[in-house]
Amino acid sequence: MIVKVGTVSIFVSDQQRAKKFYTEMLGMEIRKEAPLFPGSDVMWLEVAPEGAATSVVLYPIDENWEHYRGVVGKSQAVTLDVTDLQALVDDLRAKGVEFATEPALNPWGSNAFIHDSEGNEILLVEVSKMA
Repeated sequence: MIVKVGTVSIFVSDQQRAKKFYTEMLGMEIRKEAPLFPGSDVMWLEVAPEGAATSVVLYPIDENWEHYRGVVGKSQAVTLDVTDLQALVDDLRAKGVEFATEPALNPWGSNAFIHDSEGNEILLVEVSKMA
């Protein structure tokens, strides 16, 4: 029986730059940071919002994941649920986060796309309490 989604991966060009963005700009915590295997230069870097069940792995493109090189800097099909989207937008803009779209109000809630440090598009969503 499947009980939860454990991790999702966002492929990055510069893992340390991405780590700084996701922790300092988005306020996520580091869940795990360790060599992928003994002696590896590649790190397993897992971040998440405090208390979240699912984590985001910031994975650098290496020889094992070369086929993902083309997705860096594109929409990652990752949605981050938020509360008070407008307050978050104001906070992220003050920190210099680049927005791919302006916040949009929809019948189901509101959303906006941001660019992370690698140019990946990440969707911020606030679901309406009425939805």
